[in-house]
Amino acid sequence: MVRLAYRYELRTALTYPLAASLAEGSFTGVVAAKFFGASQLLIAVISAAPMFGNIMALVWAELAKNRRKVPFVNMLQLGVVLSIAAAALTAYVPSRVVGAWLFALTIICARLMASGIITLRSAIWRLNYPRHLRGQIIGRITVVATAVLACATFIGSAWLDRNPRAFVYLYPGAAALGAMGIWQFARIRVRRERQILRRQQLYTPRPESLAQTDEANVLNYEPENGRGLWGFMSSARRILQRDLDFRRYQRWQFLAGFAFMMFGPSLLYMVSQEMTDKRTQYLLATVVLQIVPMFFTLLCTQLWAPLFDRMHITRFRVAQTAVAAVGQAVLLAGALLGLHVSNTAGLAVVAVGQMLIGIATAGGNLAWNLGHNDFAAAEEAGSYMAVHVMLTGLRGCIAPFVGVALYKYVTGRYLFAVSMMCSIAALVGFWKMARHAPRRMEPRTKPPRAAPSRR
Repeated sequence: MVRLAYRYELRTALTYPLAASLAEGSFTGVVAAKFFGASQLLIAVISAAPMFGNIMALVWAELAKNRRKVPFVNMLQLGVVLSIAAAALTAYVPSRVVGAWLFALTIICARLMASGIITLRSAIWRLNYPRHLRGQIIGRITVVATAVLACATFIGSAWLDRNPRAFVYLYPGAAALGAMGIWQFARIRVRRERQILRRQQLYTPRPESLAQTDEANVLNYEPENGRGLWGFMSSARRILQRDLDFRRYQRWQFLAGFAFMMFGPSLLYMVSQEMTDKRTQYLLATVVLQIVPMFFTLLCTQLWAPLFDRMHITRFRVAQTAVAAVGQAVLLAGALLGLHVSNTAGLAVVAVGQMLIGIATAGGNLAWNLGHNDFAAAEEAGSYMAVHVMLTGLRGCIAPFVGVALYKYVTGRYLFAVSMMCSIAALVGFWKMARHAPRRMEPRTKPPRAAPSRR
């Protein structure tokens, strides 16, 4: 059954990302900047679109309660595909300003629904794939999806270079191909889902089964019946209050993620409007902003996966955050070189920085999707993931706008130095946690360490 689910997920990864790629922040930001002449504020809004979606994670978790996961995910994927197709209509709006904001609205709608896909697929992966293989399986699926994303954006940007009006055909065409992935995903079956839905209650695993490698005892957490969204949020708050280690981990991850999200819109604006032609060179801007990091994410995911499977998440984050900090230092060098020497030289160094960012992202994707499992007991994995996604959404709604404000009014291109310092601070925090973490991945056999009493 693991092989069957894996096969259908690979087929989905070959088709659905063709549509999803056109809602990615870098590509949509380039389209908005060059086709619509979008402002820095609008680019920040588009960059923050995935994070607006993450705020919806708890809503999707509540709506999916006691429902079959695969049909629910497919409903959300259909919504993403329809939103992508609708984006083409914004090209016919007479006002470019209004068209740009309507374009951003369709992207936000797509990302609102995509957040539910991310949350629920994590639950499906936990049910279908054993812990000791999960990183490698998800890594392979991610490699395929990333390759399709990279190819779709490369072909799309090359087409737009030849004819900017091809925008009106590109989005509906990709949506039609993405619909094929929905059909493949519908054939996936989730292990023991019928029994879980029939019982409509949580399973409490035996202490010896908390290794999360015993397939028979890995079930998905769902909010208790009748508690509602606010009850679920209260549960998430209690997790952060009682689990000191997870709270510290989220603190440093918040800072590391804030650094990543802070420089994104400004990097996009700098490359698409200041270092390349404002109305053309879609392909060059897309290659630097999206293709290069995607390629190295694709190349390095399988290198990170065995490391992830062997060690605790805090130790893994030390290595991954170190690569991210070096990447941001190189971006700073490229930005300053473009400012004081030439845009060509600066753009080449920025591309090298994006290569390192792609390597860091490859590890970050695994840690983001699966890292919370190293803190959560099996029956609380869903709640821990919801906390994780909710905090990601919170920083994502703030960081892009903070970055744009700093870039425009305070730091200029030295914004990359600010983000680098944030990453270094997070790296130190992860390193301090890693000193007390197990050297190899071990099951949680004790309750989470509680925060000290304030009484």
